[in-house]
Amino acid sequence: MSGFSINNNLMANEANLELSEHQQSLGTSVRDLSSGLRVNTAADDPSGNAIAASLETHAQAFNQASQNVTNAQNAGAVADGGLAAVTDILLRIRELAVGAASTVESSSDRANIQAEINELLLEINRIAQDTNFNGRALLDGSVAGYQPAQSASTIVESNSVLLSSSSTTSGNYLLASAGLYTSMIEPLIYFNVTQNVTGSPNPQTVTVNNAAYIQPGAEFLVNGKIITITSVDAANSTITAVLPANITSGAVASSLLESSLKDAVSAGTQLATLTSAQPLYAGEILQFDTGSFATNDVAVVQQVISPTSFIATFTKPHNAGADVYNLNGAFLPANYGPGTFTFSLGVTDGAPIGTTGYVVETPSGSYPPPNGDVVQVVATGTITNGGLATSSIAFGKKIPDYFGGNFQLITPIGLGTIPVVNTVDGTIKLAVVNQSGTIGVQETFYDTATQTAVTSPLLLKPGQRAMLYDGVVTTLGDFGSADVGSTAYIKVLQSVAAITSSNNPALQVQSGADEGDVIQIAIPAVNTNTLRVSNVTVIGASGTDPTLASEDAIGQVDFALQQVTTTRAQIGAQIVRLGVDETNDDTAATELTASQSNITDLNVGPATAEFTEQQIDIDVATSVLTQVNNLPDAILRLFQPQPPP
Repeated sequence: MSGFSINNNLMANEANLELSEHQQSLGTSVRDLSSGLRVNTAADDPSGNAIAASLETHAQAFNQASQNVTNAQNAGAVADGGLAAVTDILLRIRELAVGAASTVESSSDRANIQAEINELLLEINRIAQDTNFNGRALLDGSVAGYQPAQSASTIVESNSVLLSSSSTTSGNYLLASAGLYTSMIEPLIYFNVTQNVTGSPNPQTVTVNNAAYIQPGAEFLVNGKIITITSVDAANSTITAVLPANITSGAVASSLLESSLKDAVSAGTQLATLTSAQPLYAGEILQFDTGSFATNDVAVVQQVISPTSFIATFTKPHNAGADVYNLNGAFLPANYGPGTFTFSLGVTDGAPIGTTGYVVETPSGSYPPPNGDVVQVVATGTITNGGLATSSIAFGKKIPDYFGGNFQLITPIGLGTIPVVNTVDGTIKLAVVNQSGTIGVQETFYDTATQTAVTSPLLLKPGQRAMLYDGVVTTLGDFGSADVGSTAYIKVLQSVAAITSSNNPALQVQSGADEGDVIQIAIPAVNTNTLRVSNVTVIGASGTDPTLASEDAIGQVDFALQQVTTTRAQIGAQIVRLGVDETNDDTAATELTASQSNITDLNVGPATAEFTEQQIDIDVATSVLTQVNNLPDAILRLFQPQPPP
């Protein structure tokens, strides 16, 4: 600026402008230092403010999620406390049942024991109803979510060590093995023995044309003799088997049963005899009088007495000479498949066909198939829909036309009229008894629901395999006269539907900051019905052995304890998971808050220096403004008269 101006004090204006800017900056510094924030308004940092707001939202959400998880952990702890009380009750009931299993207890003693058991069962139900968290029931099934069905199982409650020094069974146990019979349909397989073998030593390894479908434990008929398969090496087409006689190369082994009844049987008859040796096994399904509409019958082999005799309950009478098969068959044209087709299997009345299972096609007019270049297993398929006269069968590939004619379709018979899969809860007692000098194992079945018992009149021999009750296959060990009085108990549990309705939702915990970040906590109902102890008794029905009821009660409680223990383990695992999730929520909230702080919080050091700098600048600007405001006085002095020299 040059010269002097009368109308404007330009220097003062310039100084005032600088002073105003410094005062504005000082105000910003004062606000930032007072709030501790770098971003106080969106204008301070528009993009940073938006990011900080999002980070703060998630940090707050994670903090609340952490609190949700803490509440869920507390609810789980309350549920576990209730289950701990149920565990103590079950242990007491088991203790009482063990005491009642002794015949020393009188009937009045058992009544007193039962009175305590009844009260304890009521307490289990009370705990199931009253255990809650903040008014939300936990053990009544209302937060069970989806619970899968319980599979059938067997529990060997006791398996007495044999007293006999002559015992040879591994472990010297009365009961060598026990398990549920689960497969009701088995493939019917042919194979050729491709080498000359002798009847000893046994077992021995034999080469066959195709071992792909052979199963260990299966029995086959070869030249009128039964061979038992002990192991299979499908890759090398060999089997290990017990051979009763010499077998020549090319002999055909077949599981096909074709025989006839040796004696007439009536409805309800159990013991039956065949006219020729056949590969019988416990659980095998047989068809009788297949050509007669009136007498066609299906029965399940419950026990094999000899190669020609077995135990099965008949529903219809049959004359001596009635035909016996373990298959359904029908002729069908060649060149079927792949696809699903419907065939008549020759069933003319109520004998059912399995709804699922294997089928095997073989060349027609030949039982068993001839040797040579003919493929023994032509094709396999699966029964997808069974009926009285027809079944739908799905083939994965085309059935080849070997002879340009018909093929014989062979399929195992479906479910018999006698239920061999377990249908009720119960206990099987095996006892070594002496009946008129005959030593054997006698089975007794105790029905948990009806509290009644039934004893088989048959005596089982050492090493014998049988399936007499509730679909349980038992294989005995070795025993003798010194073992009379030894017992084994098998608790049988039926397969049931879902424990609780899948419509009951599980507890849902919002464990994260965003939509869908949830954890499901399912706690099944824990009452006497779901634990299957509602009818625990140490008395039993009138006329039954009370010790059977007590032994059954022990098995019931063992299952209940297993269920409670499993539930507690699940809850404990969920609590651990929730703890991990809580730590994750807290960590996320901390890190998000730190990120937000980096954007919005004020760096006090530089801000303080800036504040001091602005104060100094204001002091300087104020001083300058004061001085430049005196400039007009100099201009006025130009108009004042000057004193004479």
